[in-house]
Amino acid sequence: MRRISLTLIVLISCLSMFSQETIDYLNVGKTIKFGKQKLSLAWSSHPVDYYYIQEWLPKGENFDNYSQMFTLSLHFSEELTPLIAAQNKAAELEERGKNDKICHYNILENGDEYIVDFLVSDTENGLVKIVEHDVHHYKQVISYGKKALQLTFISERSYGDDIMPFLQSLKDRRENVIMDLTQMNIKCKVK
Repeated sequence: MRRISLTLIVLISCLSMFSQETIDYLNVGKTIKFGKQKLSLAWSSHPVDYYYIQEWLPKGENFDNYSQMFTLSLHFSEELTPLIAAQNKAAELEERGKNDKICHYNILENGDEYIVDFLVSDTENGLVKIVEHDVHHYKQVISYGKKALQLTFISERSYGDDIMPFLQSLKDRRENVIMDLTQMNIKCKVK
């Protein structure tokens, strides 16, 4: 009987670990609207005392197969600036571009804020399987008197036969996606 009780306790502990509610560390809400799409908080992490990250997905989608994902992170640092973060992302994309023929990016400057607009892909057996368009918006913020880098970004994906229509529509939508992201007035509230 003791063995069954112990097994039951371990099983309940494991199940509760997987069903834990995602924490809104940044206090911005469990739902976010981007364009016409409503997204729900799907994952969050606070791995070290100076860094927070949260991600939202459309209801019913998952990280392996999503159409749109919104991410918000806050990195407390006196040294990390929007320019440095944008340059780091550009260096990462330059490296990726050596193996990803679709990879390309643009860096836009808006005062002391930086936007990295880029396209990447994943291939399998020489065929493009996934195309992803991301827009990263880096800006300096003050939270409870501490300097932090805030990154908001939107990621849009397309798969298989939907890739060409996605890329064609992106030509017309790209500027609106950038505008929508940079005009979001998100204020993180963490101590």
